[in-house]
Amino acid sequence: MSATDLFRETLASIPRDVTKQVDWSFRIADKIDARLKELGMTQKEFARKVEKTEPEVSRWLGGTHNFTLRTLAKISSVLGEDLIRI
Repeated sequence: MSATDLFRETLASIPRDVTKQVDWSFRIADKIDARLKELGMTQKEFARKVEKTEPEVSRWLGGTHNFTLRTLAKISSVLGEDLIRI
């Protein structure tokens, strides 16, 4: 089996809910990063405003954080823009 075939087989075996969660996490991280740039806000300023540490914010922007609704609400309030819409 080639590496490409093995890679495709592995991807196909990942449950859909897991791929969706990862996709959403990366999209939220991208949205936070873009909004910080729009506002000219540093990660340090943002961390202070959301009452988190810089390393934690850095992990958020890495795209693999499992956000709680409370955290998303806090981030949205600080950024002045909803991160999710229902």
